[in-house]
Amino acid sequence: MLLKLKLVKTPKGIDSALMLSAMLIIWIGNYSNLDLMIADSMFDGMRGQFVGAGSAWTRGFQFCMTLLAAAAIALAVWDTQRPLAWPASRRSALQVVALSAVLVPLSIYLLSSFSDVPCPTDLLRYGGMAPYTRLLETLPASASAMVCLPATQTNTAWWMLALPLFCLPGRPRTAFLLVGVILLCGLAAGWQKQLQGTQFFTHTLWSAWIASFLIYLLHKLLLAEDALA
Repeated sequence: MLLKLKLVKTPKGIDSALMLSAMLIIWIGNYSNLDLMIADSMFDGMRGQFVGAGSAWTRGFQFCMTLLAAAAIALAVWDTQRPLAWPASRRSALQVVALSAVLVPLSIYLLSSFSDVPCPTDLLRYGGMAPYTRLLETLPASASAMVCLPATQTNTAWWMLALPLFCLPGRPRTAFLLVGVILLCGLAAGWQKQLQGTQFFTHTLWSAWIASFLIYLLHKLLLAEDALA
């Protein structure tokens, strides 16, 4: 068990974890009915709408995440002008956090613009006009729907997966614990959007995966630059 934990802390272990998690999400989205099972449980057939329709909770959540992102970016800009009295590892983590606050939501939004995957509310199954298609299937040309993959509604939160970098390299266990907490918070926000019928469960998972992959790349790039400096 300890050997497995040590492996995950290495770059090779993280690469493997990202690859395996991507394969798992692909399997869930294309070969299981988990998305439909969850959506069915959240759809009120009597009223013909999802149980969370009209909820304003996520708007407040997104506003708070946007404010936090703006604060992180402002602090990083300040650090470039007047370097903070922080260790090099924390200043590097701040740069990754600030870049993630910009690039993670932007990347998810751009990727979704190339997607033709409909939202649950667009499906015939839930009163819409589009047929249900699995991850690796193609939506018919005649279908017109919103794009929901990856999930853009909660993408303002996933940049926070970069925050555990502040705990590295000195406190790896705290970093892993913080990653777990942030993932749970992000999944909870995604769950709220699923209650509104605006995304499937795997759409939320893909947003989290994209954010994790991008943050990992940014971290590796900045470490390489620090090594060359």
